[in-house]
Amino acid sequence: MEIQLITMDMDGTTFQDDHVTIPPRNITALRAAAERGIALAITTGRAWSQVQEAAEQLGCISWAVTANGASALDLTQGEWLWHTGIPAEQRRAMTTLLLKRGLPFEVYAQGDSYIQQERAEQVIASSPSPEYGEVLRRRCRFVADLNAALEERPTEKIHIFSVPAGQRAALVEELRTLGPVDVDSAFGANMELIAPGVNKAAAVAELCRRLDLGPEQVMAFGDAGNDEALLRWAGWSFAVANASEGAKGAAKHLTASNEAGGVGLAVERYVLGRA
Repeated sequence: MEIQLITMDMDGTTFQDDHVTIPPRNITALRAAAERGIALAITTGRAWSQVQEAAEQLGCISWAVTANGASALDLTQGEWLWHTGIPAEQRRAMTTLLLKRGLPFEVYAQGDSYIQQERAEQVIASSPSPEYGEVLRRRCRFVADLNAALEERPTEKIHIFSVPAGQRAALVEELRTLGPVDVDSAFGANMELIAPGVNKAAAVAELCRRLDLGPEQVMAFGDAGNDEALLRWAGWSFAVANASEGAKGAAKHLTASNEAGGVGLAVERYVLGRA
């Protein structure tokens, strides 16, 4: 069956290494696919507020699956489709622990990113590029009391920018004493905490159920651990050349790197029919 939906991860996949710039080849190919009636969806680990500018730059995105699938936004209607949250009591315990440990982290809730004000510079300095850090400055909410600001807001994800390798196993074990949580990673030494069962594959499968599409009609792009389930699920799945070995093993195809516009290259060949 023909491809009807293209989903693309952003960091390390659609973005270049600065985590902000979209190669012109990607923009041109994705817009051409949209003009042919193919639906496009962002599938990212980030909060919506951090990728909104990129979606607007592309100008052809219909859906945004964010926070590793914990939330989804219908951009054609301007409506949230769902939020899957970490329970409030568990979130309070986890954020209190992370603040005590002095780790650089942010919390996603209802499409926004929240950062404790006193930790702002530490968090920004821990971002994977200066350009990413500037996105945090512009798009995040810096609050005096993180837990107070998050009350009554479903917590989609807790993102720790960097956890030293020697501390990761012990930290995960301690976090899981506070409640069930899935742990993932997207780049470097980062750690992503989400509700059990939340992932990009489950989210895109739910989106496809609403659109009456099957996995064989989905083209998916990714590069990291939090993309692997989706790359296994989608009928047309592509890992970029810079992807982790796990992502490459999960994907059915390989394409060029994020720096070389690998997303656009594959869309040109398999959707637009260009050699």
